[in-house]
Amino acid sequence: MGFTNFWPLFLLITIPLLIMLYILKRKYKEEVISSTLLWNEVYKNTRANTPWEKLRKNIMLLLQIITLIALIFSLMRPFLNFGGKSYKNIILVLDNTASMSAEYGSNTRLDESKNLAKEFLQSTKDDTNAFIISFDGSSNLLQNGDFNKEASNEIIDSIPQSYNTGDINDTLSFIKAIGQGIEEEYEVIAFTDKEFSLGDVNGKVISLANSGINASVDNVSHKFLEDKVRVIATITNRGIGVYEGDFSLYDGEELVAVESLQLQEGENKTLTFDFPKINGEVLKGELSRKDMISGDNTYNNVVGKKKVNKILIVTEQNVFLERAFGSIENTEVYKTNDASNLTSADEYDLYVFDNVTPDIIPSKGSILFINPSSNEFFKVVSGGEGGEAKAVIGELSKYLEDTTFTAAKYNAIEIPYYGRGFLNIDESYIGFKGEIDGRKIAALSFDLHNSDFALKKEFPILMYELGENLISSGMVYKSNFKAGEKIIAKGLSLDNNITLTYPSGKTLEIKSGDDIKEDSELGVYKLNVLEKKELFSVNFPSEKESNTNVNNIGESENISNAKADLRRGLNLAPLLIILAISVVAFEWIMYKRGN
Repeated sequence: MGFTNFWPLFLLITIPLLIMLYILKRKYKEEVISSTLLWNEVYKNTRANTPWEKLRKNIMLLLQIITLIALIFSLMRPFLNFGGKSYKNIILVLDNTASMSAEYGSNTRLDESKNLAKEFLQSTKDDTNAFIISFDGSSNLLQNGDFNKEASNEIIDSIPQSYNTGDINDTLSFIKAIGQGIEEEYEVIAFTDKEFSLGDVNGKVISLANSGINASVDNVSHKFLEDKVRVIATITNRGIGVYEGDFSLYDGEELVAVESLQLQEGENKTLTFDFPKINGEVLKGELSRKDMISGDNTYNNVVGKKKVNKILIVTEQNVFLERAFGSIENTEVYKTNDASNLTSADEYDLYVFDNVTPDIIPSKGSILFINPSSNEFFKVVSGGEGGEAKAVIGELSKYLEDTTFTAAKYNAIEIPYYGRGFLNIDESYIGFKGEIDGRKIAALSFDLHNSDFALKKEFPILMYELGENLISSGMVYKSNFKAGEKIIAKGLSLDNNITLTYPSGKTLEIKSGDDIKEDSELGVYKLNVLEKKELFSVNFPSEKESNTNVNNIGESENISNAKADLRRGLNLAPLLIILAISVVAFEWIMYKRGN
């Protein structure tokens, strides 16, 4: 026999309080008598009756104590350990990605999964070895086979809400590796709101996917035009039913616009606002209506520098490039088809050379080479034909990690000492980026026209991210991120410490080149080094984590079914409640009979 909760034990204090009430209670019975001469004798007998004698043969008190004990023990949720196979080794997997922050009753999905995991552990035998894995986009082993239930509960409680993204199916190889190390039978219990198949692994997946109303602010961006600033916001209804609410736009702390919304299921709407100027450092878009996920109701857009960046594209016929780079905030795109017009004195923030390597390379500004020949920055060698290109994991954002396309012909790049490859075909790199002497250089060593890459959805995303990376001259390569994107701090020198201030106000000292861990807090961050200050924002990854529509999340079982599936024996709580009700009914019958 075991207990799930122990906090109800403090309610046992009500039993002595009940006894005290019976001791102090005076019971009178109205009678018709013929004389008051005997009152003195009755008074003497009452004084002789001690308080403890009042408890003798008091069946009503006994029944009430039994009722209290039954109710208290039912709150402790006792159970008997039988009715299913018990495993000596249990692997618990708790998903704590961004979508687990959605409301589930009075808790969040993550809090509910923690409660279920602790309840399950409490119902196992005392010598059960527990392995605890959290998944925040990567698999983290938090406990490696401890059989201390108290320690396991503390570890489960300590799992933070991450705002990262990821596919929980990636944990399966990690689970199997742990299972091979155990070398005994084990059971996996996984708590998630996403589709997850354990395959041939023994275990259960407890789905916490629930549906409800939810809308998200997917983006807030701005662009400086000649005489005004244009702000664009995108809002999507990612829940069930019609979403109705207000969208508010703030310039710093000042409310500058409000727009009423009515969105059908799956509908998105783009709002455009024009202002003569922006006064604050941050534009904030916010939805007024409370829904299932609060994190995606706000989007912060750090304005950053107000300088308009100039991009020169040297190409003959590539309209895809012009469209891709034209979507970058605060940019003006210029185009020419003749590289011979360039001089070393030209000043653009970014040069894009498509299928051409100029004789005179500009002395300033960042450069993106597409299908180049060898030059002063890197060497190009012969590649091959008909290869499948893939993204190098960890070198691009998570939105590009699944990038694949076919190149009919390609060359290979010998990655220079200052660069890192981000695209490859087999063992050959066909894409790299890096920084040398304060200039950012990137290259793609294939002709876009000889590939299907420009037709892929990842193409504009890669061009956008490359453009922002190459144009940026700040401590981070852009001002606004989605949680889960890789953020690397860059100081004035390798020796300078950078002070990172989180949205919550806590600070951390980091070095130039360090990754910034931002997956547990959304909002505006601040970097300080010497007298220089820079802001950047981290926002909810709504495109991947905000769906609360039953068709998108695959609602497979409710919480009551999940609890029933986790039981390791007979739950005694309902029996105790029935006992308490029966005792109360019997007490009422006794009372009506006058006993």
